[in-house]
Amino acid sequence: ETTSSAPAEAETTSSAPAAEEDGVREFFDTQMVDEAGMLAASTFPIPPADLIAKCKLILAKNNGAEDASLLADSFKFVAPVVGPLDKNRFLAAFQSFKIEEGFPDAQFNYYHFRVDPFDPSRVWYDARFVGTNTGPLIGGNLPATNKKVESPPQSCSMCFNENGECTQLTVGYVMDKQLGNTGGLGGVYGILYAIGYGLP
Repeated sequence: ETTSSAPAEAETTSSAPAAEEDGVREFFDTQMVDEAGMLAASTFPIPPADLIAKCKLILAKNNGAEDASLLADSFKFVAPVVGPLDKNRFLAAFQSFKIEEGFPDAQFNYYHFRVDPFDPSRVWYDARFVGTNTGPLIGGNLPATNKKVESPPQSCSMCFNENGECTQLTVGYVMDKQLGNTGGLGGVYGILYAIGYGLP
């Protein structure tokens, strides 16, 4: 087993940048963020692992729409086009738009959860929604199209207060508009575009 791992280690070492080249080490030291060090020095009372767990719980509860106690009274929702929406307007919108009814096979594909070293009260994560529109949307107002949606990677985040309540949710910020079939749009707008309904 030891022998089999050696080539991989050697390859990793040989392919790494030559840190001692002129200016490279200085660039690493001055321009690359010491994420672990910054997070270790943070005074925010909730550890990164616990904050990420809270973020994932809110996602499991339909972004907090199924348990409003997870959201702070001052909560706001911000997307590239929509928002900011306050807590009441956000809950009304998300509780009425049940995406799983229109996409029974929906896969939100959340990944790459991490706490921002510059703002240790914020969790960033990415999403790549995939699903087939085999059911109606918006209370039956939009009939099924049987079209498949493949969203581009999108950057999302949640901010928290010291009580562990979410104070802000951001979604739908496309990272590469060339990917997917949503016309470069994120969030619900991208989904509607991909199934042929255009923008609301």
